[in-house]
Amino acid sequence: MRAWIEGQPVDQHEAVAAAARILREARTPIIGGLAGDVDAVRAAYRLAFHIGASLDCAGSDALYADLGALAAHGAMTTTWAEARNRADLLLIVGRKVGAHPLLAELVVAPAPLAGVVKRDVVGLDVEQANLPGQLALLRALAAGHLPSGPETTALEAVADRAKAARFGVAVYDPQELGEPAVGMLQGLIKDLNDKTRFSNLPLGVSATARLALSVGSWTTGDAPRVGLGRGYPEHDPWRFDARRLMADGEADAVLWLNALANTEAAPTNLPCIALSGRPDGAQARIVIEVDVPGEAGAAVYFDERRATLTAIGTGTASRNAGAAEILDAIQAAIGEKGQASC
Repeated sequence: MRAWIEGQPVDQHEAVAAAARILREARTPIIGGLAGDVDAVRAAYRLAFHIGASLDCAGSDALYADLGALAAHGAMTTTWAEARNRADLLLIVGRKVGAHPLLAELVVAPAPLAGVVKRDVVGLDVEQANLPGQLALLRALAAGHLPSGPETTALEAVADRAKAARFGVAVYDPQELGEPAVGMLQGLIKDLNDKTRFSNLPLGVSATARLALSVGSWTTGDAPRVGLGRGYPEHDPWRFDARRLMADGEADAVLWLNALANTEAAPTNLPCIALSGRPDGAQARIVIEVDVPGEAGAAVYFDERRATLTAIGTGTASRNAGAAEILDAIQAAIGEKGQASC
């Protein structure tokens, strides 16, 4: 295992002790990123309870665009695997989701359970700023609440194809749409289900954020963006947004978990401890190399195709410590500071 302090190689135990000192002395620490397996994220929550930190995950902006609409309007959501097996129509909403690799697989795959060899694909390809209005028009046209006109011809064609589907799936990137447009899309899907079967498939929320949502929900009852400074969980998507806290000077230290090495980079404007699966080039006061989940030893991670937690990797010997082991070592080195661990 490799570790660095201020760019200089050090022993792992020295790095852990230095990380513990930073977090012990911090008044408003953040534990962010949360890019790891289930064991690592659970350990991050234990440490956050112990020191009274707030938590946020990489990709939480996209996550909250979906969660906000879900809380306000409800949702009818399917999985990638179910869409692949049954969907005869894909409604592609927006432009960003078109680059998602799982969509490319979905477009070309047959739907064997529905007897569909080649599924129909229709796009609502408009500028991001126009998406809420276009979705509102599409919903009104699909429900028969607007008369036909030259300016609505293209949207009417989309509405007709959606209503004719046996099992349609709207695919979108929640961050591109934003909460208002996602809410309007959910309303359209509910309306379509009066006559046919329709659902939605968000593809812009990362597996990291989905895993953090699962672990956070069973640990505190809420999604990430939770504060533990009072000794109990407080959920506030604005107040505990990690990037906002750092930009506004409300945090004085951060531990950034990036065991997957493919998510948001650690911040550099605060005393930062980075646990990284690919530490070369990582920028932080303290950098500690950890195992990449699934590459060395078995791990539990979020499967985007199945939309559930699943085992990945093998039982091969590990070269480094896992992120959970390092987080627990940091907590032990901190000692009795902070709130009781859960």
